[in-house]
Amino acid sequence: LKVEPVSFRRSSGILDYEGKLLLDTVVENLQRYPNFRIIIKGHTSLSGDRQANLRLSAERAEAVADYLQTSYGMNANRIRAVGFGSSRPLPRLPGESDRSYAYRLPRVEIALATEAY
Repeated sequence: LKVEPVSFRRSSGILDYEGKLLLDTVVENLQRYPNFRIIIKGHTSLSGDRQANLRLSAERAEAVADYLQTSYGMNANRIRAVGFGSSRPLPRLPGESDRSYAYRLPRVEIALATEAY
């Protein structure tokens, strides 16, 4: 499921207004696939403390899961939130600047799965 980056307050697991608006549009797509499980994957940049990044990525994934559950009544058994920290960076694009690359790394991805996890 292709989703634009979900916005959070800087160095925080708190969704900001733009992040919530984006999730509001994502829910329309998620509701079209009621038999699929939703996997929310949190990622951070490569810089900083590895354990702190892991915690932050998990907090952000959980914040998205909580928003889907509280705002839209999605079943908690259908959603799995996972934080990967900086362990799964995106591949660098050809000719991409350091700044652009660093901007793309912190993200929350939403995937659909047909099998139990």
